[in-house]
Amino acid sequence: MPFVKTSRATVENNRQRLLQTASAQVRKRGIDGLKVADLMRECGLTHGGFGTYFDSKEDLVAQACEATLQRQSERIGRAVATGDFRTELLGLFNRYLSQEKRDNPDQACLFPCLAGDMPRQPDSVRAIFTSGLKDYLKGMQALLGGDEAEAMAVMSTLIGAMVLSRAVDDVEFSDRLLEGVHDQLTDAHAAIDC
Repeated sequence: MPFVKTSRATVENNRQRLLQTASAQVRKRGIDGLKVADLMRECGLTHGGFGTYFDSKEDLVAQACEATLQRQSERIGRAVATGDFRTELLGLFNRYLSQEKRDNPDQACLFPCLAGDMPRQPDSVRAIFTSGLKDYLKGMQALLGGDEAEAMAVMSTLIGAMVLSRAVDDVEFSDRLLEGVHDQLTDAHAAIDC
């Protein structure tokens, strides 16, 4: 059977699809739950071809995290660019603290999904997570009128609320966690002049 060479465009398209799928899988299952053979099969590729795209699973995780965090930073950057900080901030609270995001982590923010995994990850992956968090905090800081400590407190509250809402086995209690934190943040920031 003759060898068929894959075009650079096809390789890059496959790579992007692998990154998107890996990002969704690690947000849903955690980093240890990402299985390369399953990922390749889900993307319609052979396990043996993995090395065409990534040097290792660590390289894949690092690149998937980096791409996801870049999209999240761009999203908050667009919110800042509107200049309507209050509306954008309150909208962020609504989206972030929703049952939909709780129940579909593969479509949600990376921070609460992987924060618990990060202490056990290689330095390269942790550095990307740290850099992404710092970038996101800059956007949050801008939405809050420039207060870094407040941005850190709000982000920690959002992430913590989502982590806890997913951790408990009582859906009603989980809903109350999300609603209570949402209401507190909204009340605290609805009247700010930013």
